[in-house]
Amino acid sequence: MVEINFLGSCREVGRAAVFLEAEKENLLLDYGINVQTLDVPLEPKKPVDAVVISHAHLDHSGNVPALYRKGYNKNVYALPATFALCDLLLKDSIKVMKLKGIEPFFNAQDIQKMQSRSKNAGFNKKIRLDSGMLEFFDAGHVPGSASILAETGGKRILYTGDIKFEETRLMKKAFTDFRDIDAVICESTYSYKDHPDRKKLEDTLKKMIQNTIYNNGIVLLPCFAVGRTQELLLIVSELGFPVYMDGMGLDATRIILQKRKSVKDFKKLQKAFSQVRKIRRAKQRKNVFESPCIVIATAGMLNGGPINYYIKRLYSREDCTMILSGFQVPGTVGRTLLDTGRYIYGDIDVKPKMRIEFLDFSAHCGRSGIIKFLKKTSPEKVFLVHGERTQEFAEELKETGFNAFAPKRGERHML
Repeated sequence: MVEINFLGSCREVGRAAVFLEAEKENLLLDYGINVQTLDVPLEPKKPVDAVVISHAHLDHSGNVPALYRKGYNKNVYALPATFALCDLLLKDSIKVMKLKGIEPFFNAQDIQKMQSRSKNAGFNKKIRLDSGMLEFFDAGHVPGSASILAETGGKRILYTGDIKFEETRLMKKAFTDFRDIDAVICESTYSYKDHPDRKKLEDTLKKMIQNTIYNNGIVLLPCFAVGRTQELLLIVSELGFPVYMDGMGLDATRIILQKRKSVKDFKKLQKAFSQVRKIRRAKQRKNVFESPCIVIATAGMLNGGPINYYIKRLYSREDCTMILSGFQVPGTVGRTLLDTGRYIYGDIDVKPKMRIEFLDFSAHCGRSGIIKFLKKTSPEKVFLVHGERTQEFAEELKETGFNAFAPKRGERHML
């Protein structure tokens, strides 16, 4: 028997955390933060015997070091690329919290404690715990991402993490051949829609870039450091135009290239990155404006990062284009720009003359993919997390025969 305690990511995107309480072992699957508000999940009410991280994004990993600050001293399991990327993102999050005037939830020593207890997992290799077992499967989301099958308390529970069922330039598609699953805890970020065809999306991106550069403009590509930076680099490197990269995406790409198995085609990414003009110091940024080019820079939602330096220099130029390519959380600079047409950052509040576009390069599965996956997996119960419309989706799934739930934060379910 297993009791599933939903600590976070319930009827919202962010602060993922699921606690599996079995008679002999308690497992914590992810422990993230809300990247916009910095809200954290509920704390487990029982001792944690093992922590599992599905991938490095802060909404899944961002509060794990806080466990070690509070006395947790046992193992944390993830893929090698996830641990390496976590180190980068978690240390940066300390800086972000300080800039926001918030006392950091942990420090560098807590991150070191977490890394000292890290246990590397591999795909399709079972990890034996004291009384249960873990198995990691490719989730196709970003480098190092995994879906986790936990066998504990006599039950087989599949936690999808963030998952992508279609192949992309960067990643292979997710593994989906699961059997005899008692419960699926499934992300449902896009339960309400499907994403555009990836090839058509790439063609549209290339045409937008070509039109801008042939008009002597500059293209800005704000990107998440992990995943989107590398995927768009692989696409735009084929165009033959100068490409600059600035911000944390540089460090993330170097880390990913050290973990060759974390991406679909290591050699292509290595070649594309070797040709990039890397901005390592602020004074190098002035070189970008000398001629038409492409700039890939963090942050993907425009909340901080060097991308804002380029926007401030270019927002009044009609010959330039900025292309947002990922989910924009409500309240972020990027979401405000898309919703209102105004760029509001610091003391700047303007309506840009530069062209603003959005292309849906999501690294998450879409609605029809979730339904197809659940039908194939055929679990006894489905728990929908990591989405803002989980209640409606649960009702729709019930009408098609699924025993589906949209748990609230703090809610418990027995298996």
